[in-house]
This record gives sequence, structure tokens and C-alpha cells, in this order.
Amino acid sequence: MFLIQMGSLSSSTKKTDRQATLIRLLQDSEPISISDLSQASGLSQSTLRRELHQLVEEGLIKVNVGQVTLAASAEEMPYAFRKMVNFELKRKIARASLDLIQNGETIFIAGGTTTLELARLLPGQRRLTVITNTLRVANLLVDIPGIDLVVLGGAMRPGEQTMHGHLTEWGVHQFRADKLFYGTEAISLQHGITHSQLVEVGTDRALANAATQVIVLADHTKFGKVAPAFVFSLDRVDILISDGDLPDEIVQSLKSNNIQIILA
Repeated sequence: MFLIQMGSLSSSTKKTDRQATLIRLLQDSEPISISDLSQASGLSQSTLRRELHQLVEEGLIKVNVGQVTLAASAEEMPYAFRKMVNFELKRKIARASLDLIQNGETIFIAGGTTTLELARLLPGQRRLTVITNTLRVANLLVDIPGIDLVVLGGAMRPGEQTMHGHLTEWGVHQFRADKLFYGTEAISLQHGITHSQLVEVGTDRALANAATQVIVLADHTKFGKVAPAFVFSLDRVDILISDGDLPDEIVQSLKSNNIQIILA
């Protein structure tokens, strides 16, 4: 179990931030007692119980005899919470990504909270063809002058609003892109890029294989984590954009794998 200082999170008084922190703690240490969760989160018992009650109502956690666990549906932190965690880091990484996009290029934008921030910054930047498998990105760019938008079809993951499956992969195979911008929840020097959702893996691999360059966007908290489903190894990554809190030993190890490192 690890300690998260609530004060270190931006807008720590917001309910969403508190709940996102609780979900993250449960992902790392479950089951966990209410008293231990209170200590790890820095929340008072009364505040914690209010937040737990709402998370139970939303079907994200279970509380049984003082022990708290994630519900099956919450194996991956819900999107609404993930987008709030380390938001400023994600925005910095997205801004750094803009410098890699040249006028007239064709780019893939995969699903994720950091790649969504990149899409949010694209309007008015340059003339582009953007191919995406996520409705959130599509909704941001659908009416933007100068952007030719291609939305890949397929089976949709509720909540995430990403397309996956053989129809999506078939669609990817019809294109070639200059760059793939890919957000990840877990990256490891030993195990590479991994994902908690097996259904996403085939589509993510197809996107990487159809791009000349693979650019991974990941803040420092994503490093050293391993999810169950292997996506691709680090030798498939050309550029990695992270933040200044990424430890130097990790930076040097990534460089030794011929990965260009950009710290936002």
C-alpha cells in the first residue's frame, strides 16, 4: 500500500479527485479496510464513508464487513475519473506533442485521456488528416476547418467510447499514417506497453503497425506498471513524451532502446 497526499492533487477538494484517488488506491491494494483506506487517502472516516457510499451506488466498488474492493466493472479506472488525474501533466504532454505534427500529415489518434487533450489542442493548428477509433476525439474535430476526419467503425466500448474488434482492425488496414499518438495506462522497461482490456489489444497493434512513427504519451505515474494484456514492446516505440518527474534512470534506459525522449 502507498500513501497519496490529497493536497498534491490539483483541486483536491473536488469530489471527483477524491473518488479517483480512492479507485487508484484500490487498484493497487485490494481488499483494503476502511481504516487503512482512510489513512492512505488522507480522508477523514466521515468523508471517506460518504465517498464510498456514492461509489457503491455507482457500482464501482463493494464494501463487505469493513473491507473495500473494486467491482468487476471498475478494473480499469472509469474515464470520468481518469481524465481528472494528473490533468495538468496530460495537458503539458499534449502541448509538447503538437510540435511533432507537420502540416499536411496523416495521423492516428488512439483512445485515452492524454490523446484527447491533444485532439482538443489541434483546432486551428494546421491542415491534417486525422484517423481515430474514439468518438470523443471525433466529436471534438468533426466540424473543424482544415481537418479531414476519418472515424473507424466497429464494436464500441461503453464509457470509453472507443471502437475495437475485427471491423475496426479491417478499417485500420486501409490506411497508412505518418504518426500514431498513443496513450497508455501501463509501461514497463521489461514488459513494454500493456493494457487492462484484452479487447483493445488487436486494434492498438493494428494502429501501431499502420503508422510510420509510434509516439507514446505517458506521464511518469504510468511507468513501472504492468497490465494483463501485452500490446507491443518498447522497440516499436519511436518517441515517448512524458513529464519532468520521470526518473533519470528510466530516461536513460529508454534512450538505450533508441527511443527519443521528450519531457514536457
